[in-house]
Amino acid sequence: MGNSESEKPNSNHKRTFYFLNILFLCAITAASLAMAVICFVRLERLRNEKTVEGTVYTDSQIEKIRYTSGMTVKNNLLLQIQSSLESGNSTISMLRDLYPDDLVVMWEGRYYFYPVNKNLEQNVFSDTDFDLGENGFMEYLGDNEAVSVSRGIDVSSLNGEIDWGMVAEDGISFAMLRAAARDSEGDLVLDEMFEDNMTGAKSAGLRVGCYVNLDVDSEAAAEEMADFILDNLGMSQEEMGEPVAVRVQVPDHTSSLSQQTREEWTQSVMAFCAKIHKAGYDPVIFANTAAFNMLLNMAELEKYGKWLSDYGDYLYFPYKFSYWQYSIKGTVSGIDGDVALDLHVTVDEE
Repeated sequence: MGNSESEKPNSNHKRTFYFLNILFLCAITAASLAMAVICFVRLERLRNEKTVEGTVYTDSQIEKIRYTSGMTVKNNLLLQIQSSLESGNSTISMLRDLYPDDLVVMWEGRYYFYPVNKNLEQNVFSDTDFDLGENGFMEYLGDNEAVSVSRGIDVSSLNGEIDWGMVAEDGISFAMLRAAARDSEGDLVLDEMFEDNMTGAKSAGLRVGCYVNLDVDSEAAAEEMADFILDNLGMSQEEMGEPVAVRVQVPDHTSSLSQQTREEWTQSVMAFCAKIHKAGYDPVIFANTAAFNMLLNMAELEKYGKWLSDYGDYLYFPYKFSYWQYSIKGTVSGIDGDVALDLHVTVDEE
């Protein structure tokens, strides 16, 4: 038989169990009281802070204030738009003023907004550093002594025969010449006036460079285009004095090129520039604000110079550039009709 003593309830164990339960409940009660005190103190502190800072508003009052503030912002925005339109500003100028942190471009009747990429190297200029002089040439008005500019033009066979001596006398220091274009069969051929313009400009003491439109759909085709240009330059980079540029333009939506992705455009540009650089020449990317933002991954092209095409009344492009085509309606002695005007901008970083 088992021990009958061990099977009886132990009164000491029972009292211990009750005592532990009482302690546990007391601890819970104490903790609850402590939390209540803490919440009360915090609530009083917040109430006092609100009293010190100002009036405590009800939900309906806060909603009314929010609505009124929204209407004020809306009315101010409408007044700004009205003032801009009454001043004769174009729609795109107005949008650029309203969205200073974006690059606003228009293409085929639509407006596109691209946030300014602060990770890209920015230029050092303000929108008041440049202005058109009475002679129609862009002038640098800033006070940065490290900045120097020189006047240039870009021409093709469409400009006809040019008196380069008169061009030089008109203060033009350099010329960018169209090197090649597509014929009626779609083949790449030399611009009809390229060789004459190269010889004439150099004889008149101008620095010369060249450009070609990028109208290909693969890296291989871009390299072939670069090879064609290199085979027909006839001068070294030192003799020319100015770079070899590849021009990128946003294609019409009916063009097969419009189906290319941003990455494909970027790779073609890089392929062209790499070929030019390997041959000992300075490659430059020639594009307007729309093409730079709509077609290219600019972060991948930082090492190459930029030739900006922008005809606004002020410098809008925020990124670093070396050349600026600021007009296609310029007048220069020795050239009949309109001619594109450029500025070579250098900043001494030493």
